[in-house]
Amino acid sequence: MNLFRKIFGLGPKEPVNVRPRKKPTQVKTIDEANLTLQYENIFPSLVSLKTKELDLVNEIAVTFHERENNYADVVVAYLMIDEENPVEEDKYELYHIKNGNNEEDFYKMLQENGKRNLDNFDIPFTFWNPTDEDLEYNVLSCRIYSFASEKIMSQKHMLEAHKMLNTKELLVSIPRKGLIFVCDKNVEEEHYTHFLNMHAYMILQENEDLEFLCEDIFVVENGEIEGVLGLEQLSEKLKEIN
Repeated sequence: MNLFRKIFGLGPKEPVNVRPRKKPTQVKTIDEANLTLQYENIFPSLVSLKTKELDLVNEIAVTFHERENNYADVVVAYLMIDEENPVEEDKYELYHIKNGNNEEDFYKMLQENGKRNLDNFDIPFTFWNPTDEDLEYNVLSCRIYSFASEKIMSQKHMLEAHKMLNTKELLVSIPRKGLIFVCDKNVEEEHYTHFLNMHAYMILQENEDLEFLCEDIFVVENGEIEGVLGLEQLSEKLKEIN
């Protein structure tokens, strides 16, 4: 953790609840799998332009986050869960819905169904301590799962976080796919530094299966993104090591 102490000041010990994962493989498209589009199983998927899981060539994608000199922009793609062929209990294959056909109605359909399905996504926030030390402030997260990071796109889920933390302003970290961390924006300075260090560790740790997502931290008010904390030091470090 010496690296993070140099970047953000004295930081926490290394998180202990991060499980090792397998190297990611590229997600197949529904056309490759010869699947029928199931509207109730369409979800938005946040991916960085550095993604190795999705083929974004010729993809029509809305930019979710960009910043001058950031490591990689974040865009919204769309995936479908294949619930008819479970891999194992409560685990399903994901398939990329390519939308390079430039049909406005098709993309609007993806957006509308994706938003509804994400709002109904039942992976609740819990109070969580991702470190091996006692926390003196509250952090919300949820279990590592597809579309956990995407909860930041749902006003419904963010309003739940406001209520749980009893605050009007949130800091939201989505460092890697399947991860999300939320705390009160108005925490004490030492807790703010702790949250930044935790975010930085998740970004820079070697974890090949949880793809990098976003080095910046978002400010959420009334369930919606109102600002971004641009962590340019992290951007430069990512450029240096990749």
